[in-house]
Amino acid sequence: MGSTGSLSTPAIVLRAVNYGEADRIVTLFGRETGRLSALARGARKSQRRFAGGLGLCAVGVASLRERAGAELLTLESFDATAAHTALGTDVARMAHAAYAAELVTKLCAPRQVEQAVYDWLAELLGRLGAEGASAERLRVFELGLLGALGFGPVVDRCVVCSDSAAPAYRWDPDRGGAVCTGCARGGRPISGAARTALARLGALSLGAGGRETLLPDVNRDCREALLEIINHHISGPLKSVEFIAKLSAGPGGAP
Repeated sequence: MGSTGSLSTPAIVLRAVNYGEADRIVTLFGRETGRLSALARGARKSQRRFAGGLGLCAVGVASLRERAGAELLTLESFDATAAHTALGTDVARMAHAAYAAELVTKLCAPRQVEQAVYDWLAELLGRLGAEGASAERLRVFELGLLGALGFGPVVDRCVVCSDSAAPAYRWDPDRGGAVCTGCARGGRPISGAARTALARLGALSLGAGGRETLLPDVNRDCREALLEIINHHISGPLKSVEFIAKLSAGPGGAP
C-alpha cells in the first residue's frame, strides 16, 4: 500500500450497501489491488468525493487509505469515468452486469491482483452499455474468466486420457470438464454440439462473442455446463442466476 498507507487505482464497484445514516460499505475490484472492501464515509451525501455515484458496476478511479487496526479500508473518493448509465435502462443489460460482478466477487480471492480479469470485466461492462446483452457474449465472458483464474474446463478432449475422438463424453466438474465414457466414473452426458460450441466460444474475444448465435438448446447446455464448473469453485448460490433465468429468451434475453 506504500509508506503513506494510501493508493489510487482504477476500480469497478462490485457491491455497495448502506451503512449507518450516511455511509456505504463498498466492494471494489481494483486493477492494482484486486477485490477489497472499503468504508465510504458520507457517500450518501457527498457528491464531490464520489462523483458519479457508487452504483453497481460503476467504473472509475478509487482513492483508498488503510485504517489502522481495521479490516475495511477507507474509500476517500471515487471518480466515476464510466457509470454505464445505459445498464440501468435495460433489465437484461443490468442482469448480465450483476451476474458478471457476482462471478468476480465469488471467484476472485481478496487482495489478489488480477489485472487481466479487471480488463475483461471492464470490457464486458463497456460492451453491455454500448451494444446490449448477449447470451453468447456472456458464455465467452464466463470461459475467459475461468481460464484467467486457472479454472478453465477441458472441452475438446478427455481430461483424463486426452482422447479427442471418443464416441461420447460425460461432463464431470470434479475432474475439470469433458471425460470420455471409457474414463468416466461419474458426471452426466454432454452433447457434441455443446462441446463444440464451448470450444469455439472459448477462442473468441468479447466483441466476436456478441456476434455469435447459438441455438437455444445448445446455449442452455453450455450455460448449465459452465455453471457446474463455477459452482464447483464457489461457496453458496449465485443470487443473480435465479433472476436472469426468468428473463425471456431472445435478443438481450436470458443468458
